[in-house]
Amino acid sequence: MRNLIIGAGVAFLAAGAAWAHHEGDTFPVGDLVVSHAWTYETAEAGHATKVYLTIQNSGDTADRLLRASVDFAPTVVMQAQAIDAEGTLAVQDLTAIRIEPGQVLTLQPGAIWLELEGVQQAFYDGAFFHMDLTFETAGAVEIDVGVNKADDHEGEPAS
Repeated sequence: MRNLIIGAGVAFLAAGAAWAHHEGDTFPVGDLVVSHAWTYETAEAGHATKVYLTIQNSGDTADRLLRASVDFAPTVVMQAQAIDAEGTLAVQDLTAIRIEPGQVLTLQPGAIWLELEGVQQAFYDGAFFHMDLTFETAGAVEIDVGVNKADDHEGEPAS
């Protein structure tokens, strides 16, 4: 049941590319293109931050995002909101994120994201940082993640 709920959420996100409204670099890797990578600016005392991005699969087979890493946080966890067994909205850690053939999957607030844990620095509007992504078939790619003011994403689902 849990996988069904997450699967429904991922299918919903396939249409979410319209919400990804940041211009920016694209990062091709195999049949995939990663784009629109961003995070909110954070306070000095923040110890975690979420990263959002879009992955387009123009290939004929599915691929999976297996891991992500940055040099300033010891752990990056793939997370999604899901309905638990008691019917409560909860955050669930994912082992991978599947991108179907022809799918445009947008990681966005309130749905699916990459959680950087153990962060010991602040992020300021206009800055960027590098993140490494590893896909099962396409392989590894380094992307740039832009930092935006919180009000740059008004109207998007809350996380």
